[in-house]
Amino acid sequence: MTNPFSRLALVACAVVLVADAAFATEPAEANLPKVVLVGDSIRMSYAPTVAEQLKGKAEVVSSQANGGDSGNVLKRLDEWVIREQPDVVHFNCGIHDTKRFKATGKFQVSPEQYEANLREIVSRIRKETKATVLFALTTPILDERAAKTRADRDYELLQASVDQYNAIARKVMEELKVPVNNLPALFAEGSEHDASKLMNSDGVHFGRDGERLLGERVAAFVREHLPKQ
Repeated sequence: MTNPFSRLALVACAVVLVADAAFATEPAEANLPKVVLVGDSIRMSYAPTVAEQLKGKAEVVSSQANGGDSGNVLKRLDEWVIREQPDVVHFNCGIHDTKRFKATGKFQVSPEQYEANLREIVSRIRKETKATVLFALTTPILDERAAKTRADRDYELLQASVDQYNAIARKVMEELKVPVNNLPALFAEGSEHDASKLMNSDGVHFGRDGERLLGERVAAFVREHLPKQ
C-alpha cells in the first residue's frame, strides 16, 4: 500500500520545482526559433508582452526567478540558458549590481567585477550554445521616489550609478560586438514617453503601460535578430 505521506512529499517537491521553472509560450514541436529572456524584475514584468508579440514567430522562454545581479546570472547560466540551447538570448543585469550600501559606500557588485561578469556571460553563451546574444541596458531610476521607498533599507539606488554601469556595459558589448537594446532611450528627455508617469511609486518598476512599452520594444529588437526561416 502506498504511504500517503510519501505521496504528499512527492507533490510538494513537484510544486517547488514548478515554482522556479521557466515558462514557454509555444510547444517545442512547433519548430520555432527559441528565445531566452534573462534578467531582473524589469525583465519579468515585460516578458508576457514579449511572448504575446512573438507568438507564432518564436518560442519564448523566461525563468520565473528574478535574475538579480550579474554574478547571479553567471552562476545560474547553465540552468537558465545553456540547457535551453536557444537561438537568441536577450539578457539584462544592472539594477541589483548598482545597489550601494550606506554603511560602506560599496556596490553590491563592483564596477570591475560587473565588467568581468558581463564578459564571462557573453563568452560562455557563445562557447556553449549557438545563440545570438543581445543585451539590454538598465532602465531609469527616479532618485527621489527610490529614496523614499527604501529609507529603511541598508542600500540606495541612484540614477548616477545606473549611468555608470550602463557605460560599462556599452563598452563591453561594443568590444564583443553584442547588439545593445537601449531601453533607457525610450524615456530620454525629449521622447514621447514620460518615465515619471509610467513608473510606480518605488521609482524603479513600471506600471502596466510602461511594462507593455518595454515588452513591445524588446519584442521588436529580438525580432530583428531571429534566424531566418
